[in-house]
Amino acid sequence: MIDSTDVEDQGFKPLKRTPTEPQQLPSKPGMSRGMSFNAETGEKESAQELWNGSSWVKMGRARGMTMDRSNTFIGTSIPEEATLKDELVVIVDPFSTGAHLAAEVCKQGYRCARVFSVWDSPVAALVQKGLKIDFCATVQFNDRLPEHDIAIEEAVNSLKELPFPVIAIIPGAETGVELADQLAHKMGLRNNGLAKSLARRNKYHMGEAVRAAGVRAVVQAMCVTEQEVSAFIKTLPGKDARCVVKPVQSAGSDDVFLCSNEEEALTAFGRINGTMNGIGLQNTCVLVQEYLKGKEYVVDKVSRDGVHKLVGIWEYEKRSVNGANFVYFGMRLMDPTSEKMQIMVRYADQVLDALDIKHGPSHMEVMLDNWGTAEAPEFVPCLVEVGARCQGGEGTWLPMAKECIGYTPVEVTLDAYLDGRLWESLNKDAYPKRKAAREVDMVSRNGGIIRKLIGDAFIKQLPSYRSLTWDVKPGDYISKTIDCFTRPGCVQLVGETEEMVETDFEAIHANEELGMIDYSVICPTPPAVGAVVIVDPFSSGANIAAMVLLWGYKLILVFSEQDSPVANLVTKGSKVEPTLLVQHDSTASNQAEALKKTLASIVGQGSPILAIIPGAETGVELADRLASSYGTRCNGMDLSLARRNKFQMQEVLAQQGKIRTVKQFLCRTEQEVSEFAAKIITSTQSKCVLKPNQSAGSDNIHLCTSVSEAIDAFHKVHGQINGLGAINDGVLVQEYLPGTEYVVDGVSRDGVYKIVAVWEYDKRSVNGADFVYYGMTLRDASDPKVRAVIEYAREVMKGLRINQGPSHMEIICDTHSGAVGSDGLASGSHFSPCLVEVGMRCHGGEATWLPVAMECIGYSQLDVTLNCYLRPDRFDGLPFEPTLHKQGSEAFLVSLVEGTLRDIPGIESIRALSSFRRMEMLTQPGSTLHPTVDCFTRPGSVALVSLTKEQLLADYQTIRALEKGGLFALM
Repeated sequence: MIDSTDVEDQGFKPLKRTPTEPQQLPSKPGMSRGMSFNAETGEKESAQELWNGSSWVKMGRARGMTMDRSNTFIGTSIPEEATLKDELVVIVDPFSTGAHLAAEVCKQGYRCARVFSVWDSPVAALVQKGLKIDFCATVQFNDRLPEHDIAIEEAVNSLKELPFPVIAIIPGAETGVELADQLAHKMGLRNNGLAKSLARRNKYHMGEAVRAAGVRAVVQAMCVTEQEVSAFIKTLPGKDARCVVKPVQSAGSDDVFLCSNEEEALTAFGRINGTMNGIGLQNTCVLVQEYLKGKEYVVDKVSRDGVHKLVGIWEYEKRSVNGANFVYFGMRLMDPTSEKMQIMVRYADQVLDALDIKHGPSHMEVMLDNWGTAEAPEFVPCLVEVGARCQGGEGTWLPMAKECIGYTPVEVTLDAYLDGRLWESLNKDAYPKRKAAREVDMVSRNGGIIRKLIGDAFIKQLPSYRSLTWDVKPGDYISKTIDCFTRPGCVQLVGETEEMVETDFEAIHANEELGMIDYSVICPTPPAVGAVVIVDPFSSGANIAAMVLLWGYKLILVFSEQDSPVANLVTKGSKVEPTLLVQHDSTASNQAEALKKTLASIVGQGSPILAIIPGAETGVELADRLASSYGTRCNGMDLSLARRNKFQMQEVLAQQGKIRTVKQFLCRTEQEVSEFAAKIITSTQSKCVLKPNQSAGSDNIHLCTSVSEAIDAFHKVHGQINGLGAINDGVLVQEYLPGTEYVVDGVSRDGVYKIVAVWEYDKRSVNGADFVYYGMTLRDASDPKVRAVIEYAREVMKGLRINQGPSHMEIICDTHSGAVGSDGLASGSHFSPCLVEVGMRCHGGEATWLPVAMECIGYSQLDVTLNCYLRPDRFDGLPFEPTLHKQGSEAFLVSLVEGTLRDIPGIESIRALSSFRRMEMLTQPGSTLHPTVDCFTRPGSVALVSLTKEQLLADYQTIRALEKGGLFALM
């Protein structure tokens, strides 16, 4: 709940306040250490917990690399401490599939230690939360030391100090390849030597080493300047100047660009060079390569003593989407026995030999092109790149490999480093393919805040569905998918036939546009610092503005006109500084240009705009125009005038002919008033109402019983400045509507209209004014008369196409009936509601009614309004109509006297009432007290809440009696 203190704290109390400064929370300190060991417990924990304080964690989360979930992986049973072997396997950078490799170590009964290749490693932020692994030791390689050999020596010494012998050192991720080789070489364990260690990690040197061995390799250049990029492109053969520009060291199609000319290549170079890549390394140079035609495949092998055994071939599905050229859509498990596949198998052996990969896993990406014809194909493979580690992708593909092949590369890798029994039993160049399998990398087509993962049920009912992993959750921000780091999740499909899994694969991608993710807010950048615009933040709009700040959003205040009289109703001297304050130039002759200028000021502050909301009646039209132009939720411009102009409002509904509307005429001359008033007064009734066409709060509303009174009222209204500072252009003459007046406060989201409160007005004639507010009382939606009002209100909303945001509707309901029964209702009662007006904003009145609504209902129109724009799940959770838990009223104090106020003795009597909750006084001793004629001249209000209607009514009548004597004392 937001109360007056909150509003004051944020600097928004229209008449008085004591603002406070926001509390500054201290930042969480980072953590770093070189080595830790726990021999008893094995340091059983999530592999991410140790590094929660690292500055790298924030970077990883910002790039979508922290996976907050438990992954399914082969082998979930970890032996008890007593059954563990006294031998140690080290995994360098155990993230992605490396985490599953560590889990396999534990499953096989060995002790497992982890080494991070970078101090305060960004890799640590990539280890899945929820994956439980027994790490008996943690070592950080100190890459900050200027002497690399000394750092290696320190790490080796740390490993040697452990009480168990190290029997294998295996890279868990791409970043750990070089260090794993160096540590294993230093400790005399299985390794691939150091001579070509750089070539196994650096894509440029990799290609050159393959070429030097006489094996087909990509044409390429490693460039550190734009001039080198241009020079290389000029060497490409033929007219096809397409090339690929990418980091020298990275993974997962991170920052890989397909460029069709020199200009695009230079742009890509500028985007990569000097930046941090997806695995946390600085791009000190850029790799430019010829564009390889054909289909891309993955060849996974595991080597031992220079013999390479095939454990999987996958065909990549990459497509251009979201402005990126190489976005993973998924991959397909291939049958290795065809000659086409065997060409790649033999080629892969040549590449591994060229790079001296004699031990451990390899994950090779190969482009296979047909240099022949369809009838006489000549398949020529060419290396894209190879990693001396297992295939990554979080290891989500492992269960598919297990089901379709019978074993996984992770199991074979660990075995190849140890006794080799499983490895020895495998066919060298083939594997059994028992079923068809496809992994689907889902693609987010928008950036925004996730509301619901609505595709979950659709995916799980597909025939070939096996498992689904979401890398995101409701409430997260997700960007458009451009690489493997920005995918929202993946799906594993296994079926008896290729046709089955292919059909399901395409069905999932076809569903991504509208049926996969429901975004509460769609915006191109993370809205953690998103902004909400309030147009004319006075009355209850000031409370909404305060709530925006309390909810942690940036606040932009827009005034609908320069030097706005509305601005005078917002407290001066506030210490609160909104992100931006804009005054719209309503006097400009070209309002289209003025709107562009205002919108440019709003957008120029840099934060995404999440909502543009009118704070007061005067801000409705401009808020609609700004929201429509910017693209946030709005009601469109077709009926904007009708939603703001009281005359047009009734005319639009009358033309539709579905509901009752008031008889009316907009008059700008005495003659028009005379003619129309005469028709009204001489027909079935003896009264008519005259009021401004655009105003609020019963300002200058006159009840007339004759034509002469109507003409006199016309001169009091026409051409005068109304309570909101606008000049009255004409006077609205309407039939007098007898009956009870209600207020229906509601909020709409995407056409779903929820009523949040129904109030019954108490208006009386006093002090020469015909419609003075005395108070309002909450009414239960189950009351038959209220139900008729509610159903009528729903039709008004449809007729005026009010689909988004708050609404404040005034309806008069008359009863045509026969005899009155014991229930107070007439037999055969017919309720006849009719619209007075509706405002596209929250209930005003300085929001002094807010405590009553909160205590009696449990929520208010203000927080529901922000929920509809910012927190739709909360909006969805609300009922369509409120339930009253208590009875509540707001009594508007009415002054019957005029003079200088000496004291307010009646305050203590009011405070003593059993239903008293709060009093808001708008005057004080020494001030001039005027007779109350409208909401602008009332001296205050009292909030009343009781468990019974009887007590509430008794206290309400006590206040009315005090107004006649005893409430005010004049000098």
